[in-house]
Amino acid sequence: MKSFSAAEKKIRKGLWHLQDGGVGQAWFYTRRYLAKKGVVLAQQAAGKWKPAFPTFVGNAYYEGAFKAVRVAIIADEFSLAAWQPEFELVVVSPQQWREEISAAGGVDLLFVESAWNGNNGAWQYKLAGSNAPSEELKALVEWCRQQGIPTVFWNKEDPPHFNDFLATACIFDHVFTSDLNKCEAYKAALPSGVSVGTMTFAAQPKFHSPVNMDKQAAERRDIAFAGMYFTEKYPERREQMDTLLGAAESVARVHGATFDIFSRFAGQDKRYQFPAKFQPFVRGSLPYSQMLSAYRGYNIFLNVNSVVDSPTMCARRVFEIAAAGTAVVSTPSRAITGLFDPNELPTVKSMEHAEWTLRGLLNSKQLRDRTVHRAQRKIWNEHTYTDRAVQVLTAAQIPAVAQDIRQQPVTVVCSTNRKENIDQLLRNVASQRDVDLQLNLVVHAQEVDDSSIRHRARELGVENLNILHAGKEKALGDCLNLGVSQADGKIIAKFDDDDHYGEFYLRDQLNALYFSGADLVGKRSSYAYLAALDAIVLRNAGFEHQWTSFLAGPTLTGPKETFVSTPFESRTTGEDSAFLESLMGQGAKLYSADRFNFMQRRGLQKHTWAVSDAELMANSVMESKGWNTQHVDC
Repeated sequence: MKSFSAAEKKIRKGLWHLQDGGVGQAWFYTRRYLAKKGVVLAQQAAGKWKPAFPTFVGNAYYEGAFKAVRVAIIADEFSLAAWQPEFELVVVSPQQWREEISAAGGVDLLFVESAWNGNNGAWQYKLAGSNAPSEELKALVEWCRQQGIPTVFWNKEDPPHFNDFLATACIFDHVFTSDLNKCEAYKAALPSGVSVGTMTFAAQPKFHSPVNMDKQAAERRDIAFAGMYFTEKYPERREQMDTLLGAAESVARVHGATFDIFSRFAGQDKRYQFPAKFQPFVRGSLPYSQMLSAYRGYNIFLNVNSVVDSPTMCARRVFEIAAAGTAVVSTPSRAITGLFDPNELPTVKSMEHAEWTLRGLLNSKQLRDRTVHRAQRKIWNEHTYTDRAVQVLTAAQIPAVAQDIRQQPVTVVCSTNRKENIDQLLRNVASQRDVDLQLNLVVHAQEVDDSSIRHRARELGVENLNILHAGKEKALGDCLNLGVSQADGKIIAKFDDDDHYGEFYLRDQLNALYFSGADLVGKRSSYAYLAALDAIVLRNAGFEHQWTSFLAGPTLTGPKETFVSTPFESRTTGEDSAFLESLMGQGAKLYSADRFNFMQRRGLQKHTWAVSDAELMANSVMESKGWNTQHVDC
């Protein structure tokens, strides 16, 4: 057996990292190796790197669910950005709110949050403090009451600022708190008849999503933290920061990782300065519009908790960063561990545990991607500002129909001329979770027993099944159009009969339609099983969460009108490619989502694919041996 020199071994190991995790993982390995040799790259040296994140303008294609609802609002900068895509907002001022509401054509709701400098400072000292609620606010709320306009107050600063905003909360019809533990205190303090509920922070898909609008090619940095350091108060939070940031400092110093701390008080009041060992990593502050880009610019963001015993109160950045596609590592709190599973958002209790966790995530892009994907699914399912808007409108008893594509029924359309694959298709459809499903099965030039298929479908739990028949003279494109024409669902999902669709496949596809605003979603990066190699490969790696001109045919998912307005051509090969070309020619928006929960099967038998195994491998990376669906699913 050939022996290798030390230099050759380092090169071979570096090449393995490049193949396993791409340029990012190989670069991290290189920096770690150099750090062990005492070499510090220029961009890592203290004070040498300055943040240069662009202003993030958001996804222009995302459309909120309640734009027909007009809301007068008083909120801080971050919340205004979060609510603006969901409602038609009327930002009111203390002096001219009557004119502003009148000019807008009236409002359906008044929404006020616990803002210290609401509406760019216009309401400063008018919601909290010894003179709160101000006369202007009381007049606004009373006018709304006389007009029959419901009023909602959200104290997003609970529990520490319960008393600061309590007097203001008392004049509203409906009150939300960020801390479930404070509900009883509100019920005891508020006038009778005022409803009380809990509302946590959330993600706004227009600004917090993995959609890579600019296709930024810049290398991601490793670890970041954004926040304040308190030397004289919040001892629990300070202890958490020393633990978590201490671990990051160690990973940076010993293993060559990049580490950046964003602090709005850098170099100012000594009460808010980070300890000396963290100072080399302090980069100053970023405005929120640039911080949104920074959220996407790191492999890991750190989080600490000022409130640890609330089951619902945690920082808004937790939702925003994970939704944007970056792994979040946090110290524990009741809210963090209650809202997220450990495989969605890892928590650490000691510096040693934190260091291991950070190193593990940096070493493995696979681990990061899967952690983030699961956290995003939780957020898209439960923690968006669309979900929070539903809470507000329900409490205020405002009837409004949500334009929420996540809740739309789906019709799976599959054409098969291989009756032996029908059972596999039924099992794939039956396995789908959290989706209202119909299956339109088009049997193409095959004699089958419809009653047996229906019986098997019921056994598996597929209740809504249409069996359609097409003669052998029909092209595959005609069969697909037949399935679409008989669909009851608002969403069409094209399935193949022999591929693997994981249990969260359709849930994730609906979520991608929701946060992207695309006309069609699917997968450009996708897994495939090659029977000749008995191996799973990743095709077209690096094309996740991007606008695209190509999607794998068995993954096409979109509103029914997309398929009706642009039907498949009457052909048996190339119908998917022609469909995509036609959509692109009409200016449609095609979005390549994540790579998970789907795998094409390339067997030894004849297949409609024209591409050879060798050509397919030329654009693929081998990742696993055998029919290993656990590797594919997430």
